[in-house]
Order: sequence, then structure tokens, then C-alpha cells
Amino acid sequence: MSTPIVSLENVSVTFGATRALVDESLHIYPGEIIGLLGHNGAGKSTLVNVATGAVAPDRGVMTVDGHNMPLRGRPKALEAAGIKVIHQEPSLATNLRVGENICLATPLERRPKRERKRVAADALASVGAGSISLKAPVGDLSFGQRQLVDIARAHATDLRVIFLDEPTAALGKKETTALHGLLVELAQSGKGVVYVSHRLKDVLELCTRIVILREGRIVMDQENVGITAAALTAALSPSSATPGATHRAGELGAIDDAAKLMVNTPHQTLGFEPGKVTGLFGMAGDRQFDLLESLYGLSRGVDATLGDARFAPSGPRAAVRAGVHYVSADRERDSLIDGMSARDNLLLPWLKQFSRFGVISNRRVRRTYDASRDELSIRGARDIDNISSFSGGNRQKVVIARWMLVSRPRLLLLAQPTQGVDVSARQEIATAVRAAASAGVTVVVASAESDEIDLLCDSAYVCRSEEWRPVPRGVRDFQEQLLAALLA
Repeated sequence: MSTPIVSLENVSVTFGATRALVDESLHIYPGEIIGLLGHNGAGKSTLVNVATGAVAPDRGVMTVDGHNMPLRGRPKALEAAGIKVIHQEPSLATNLRVGENICLATPLERRPKRERKRVAADALASVGAGSISLKAPVGDLSFGQRQLVDIARAHATDLRVIFLDEPTAALGKKETTALHGLLVELAQSGKGVVYVSHRLKDVLELCTRIVILREGRIVMDQENVGITAAALTAALSPSSATPGATHRAGELGAIDDAAKLMVNTPHQTLGFEPGKVTGLFGMAGDRQFDLLESLYGLSRGVDATLGDARFAPSGPRAAVRAGVHYVSADRERDSLIDGMSARDNLLLPWLKQFSRFGVISNRRVRRTYDASRDELSIRGARDIDNISSFSGGNRQKVVIARWMLVSRPRLLLLAQPTQGVDVSARQEIATAVRAAASAGVTVVVASAESDEIDLLCDSAYVCRSEEWRPVPRGVRDFQEQLLAALLA
């Protein structure tokens, strides 16, 4: 076998008490496309960050073309060595034009203007984005277009290995096909490609080798020959083979049919019952998240009934008035206000309930926060401290407590509520979600993570093409059935 382009040997990374990587090794060879899989918190991002210089490990050795590279968090040095990364959020200057971004901070900046334009145009065309004007301000582009520009920027200069983190999450079928074609061409030209994705079908079809991380350790590293969805499921979550290993239903309290939700789609009607947690499972960036947003009034066009009345909220205010509460997948962008305390963040939408004649009762505020803190085990800094001083898991608990505990909803919409939190926080959130359902709330969870659906849900609908395929909880291997329905 040829010499690896990049080798990571015995790499360990610790964040506080969390061991993100445990003495792991990865070798990236010319001409291969590695599918890097693992649930949230498995160590994928940490491994990519070490390989690209964004994180300095506690110990380990890295070589590029057999030569030692310092593992001290030096991304510029590794980029100069041809190690590039495409993040989920495009790393572009939104105040500059497309052509300027493609050449920004690269050797292209020193070349004649005509050559820069030619290289930039060729790079865009190579990723199926030739219709994007080089003169277009990046800030005016859609998310998918910005991601293509970022990929084109990496392709415009010499590279040895490219890491891509969920590169197709916001892309259409045509753009995805063009990107995959480009990755195959890069591999055929001797480059190494590492493809991080939740889209298992894409990984099975595209990648020549599959590496799976679980709890900071590599549990699968083999050529993609004869690997099935069932094998991937077993490696990702071995507990899925044991019925009820992660899911525990609570005792059901009083049920109010006013919380029953029915959603009409072009092909079928989806039903969501009070007292149950129903999952919407699909690929990253798929329609399960769009459905939640439409039910919260962030987009129009939903055809639904809540209780016995038609439900089509004109916006989030109307949804909240109807008892519909929503936790988005991006807590930092959509939910939390940096600079405010944890207590104020938790109670922000409900402050009118704690005021009389315009004066807020601090005693009631503290009592409500303390009750929410105890219910969801919110730990860390004081309630009056800035929300940024709390860990990611505790910040997520603050958001969930805001919409689940302060004012009880009829319908609770959760978009990947346990993403980016540790194992104990996942279990505490799951327990609180089960308690809400047991109290008669209708809970809908949208996710691209099969283990999250398994942890939280009584049953699920799987988003597949134009259909929603029901998957009941009663089957023995729930996660495998979810993935099978997705890949069918």
C-alpha cells in the first residue's frame, strides 16, 4: 500500500472531564474517500479539528507525506501543506464578492486579475455552481450557494486532503451530484477525501472506506465492500439490538384531545397523539425540520388541525398563543441571547406573567427558575451569571426549560434537542421530555440522528422522497428499521 498522505497516531484529546478522543489513529491514503460517521459527541469534529490544526491534542503524532507536523493548533501551517476543511457554516467574508472570496488569503491573490477570474470561474464550474456570478456579494447568496463557494475556494488552490463536514446538508440533488462527481475526480487524481455526513445512503454509495467513531474511539475502520445499513447501525449504536435499551415510556396522565395534531401532506395524513413522543426522522437538512418550522409559523403552507380546529399559525406569536412551543436545532443563533443571564434567557418570553403594574416580581422569577433548574438538573454557574458561562448541555437545558416548563404547551416541537450535549445531559433531557408527554403534551421530535429518535420517541415517521413512512416502536431493532426505511 502507498504511503499515507496524512497519518494521525495515538491521538488523545480531553476537554475537562470529557475524553473526546482516546488514543486513536487514522491514516488517509491517496485516492480514497473516507466516510466518517458517528453520533453527536462521538468525536468526529474533534478528530477533524486535530487533523486541520484547530485543536491541539494532549498527545499524539501527525505526519504529512511521512514528515512530522507539529500538533499545536496551527491551521495555517496545515493548510499550506494542502490540508483543507469545509465546515458546515461556510467560512467566507460576506462583505466581499464571490471571486474575491475564492482567492482570499491564498497564493491566487498575488496573481494577475485576469488569471484570478479564470481560476475562480473554473472552480465554481467544477462544483456545479458555474451560474453564480463572480461579482455577486457573498452576503446575498443562499446558504447552499455559500457552501458551494467555500468548496470552490478549497478546490481553487493545491490540496492534498480535504475534509468536508456535512457538505450536502443544504444542497439540492443536482448540486449534490456535481459535488460527488468532483470528489470522485479529486480521489482519482490522488487526493484524499474525508466525508463527514449523516446521509448514510450517500456514504454507502460514495465512500471507498468507512470509519465510525463512538464515544471517542474508532469502532469500525474498513473498506466499503459489502457493508450494509444494519452493520452501520450496529457499529453506531450497539444498544439498538436490545429492545427498550434506551427508551423508557412514562406513566400516562390525563389526556386532552385539544392537543391532538393532524397534518395533511400531499400523499397522506400524519397523526400526533397527546401523551406520546413522535419522531420525524430524515437526512440532515431534510423536510422533517421544515415541517416543524411551518407548525411554528416560521413558514406558511401547513395544512393541519390541532384539537378540533384548523391550525395554520400566521407566525410564532400566533403559535405560542395556541400553546405550540418550539425548540430550534440552533440554540446559539435562534434561542439564546449572549450577554443576558441564564435566568433572563429562560424566562424571556414569559416576563409579563411575572409582573404587576409593570413591576417584575423577582421572588417569583427566582422561584420559577429554581423549579426549572431542579426539574432539568441545570448545573454550573449561578442563575444571574451570563449564559455563556454555562456548558453547551446546560445552555440547551435552559432553552428546553423555557418552552417546556415555565408555561406548559399543548404541542411541543423539538428539533434535535440532544445534539451537542454529553451522555448525562441527553438522559436528563430525555427524562424531562418523557415527563412532558406523560402529562398529556403532544411532543414531536425532528432529527437526523437515529439514536436520538430511539432515545426519545414512541414511534416515528421517516422522511423518504415524497412519503412519510411510519415505523412503530414495537419492532425489535428500532434504529435499524429507521435506517432501512430511510435507505429503501
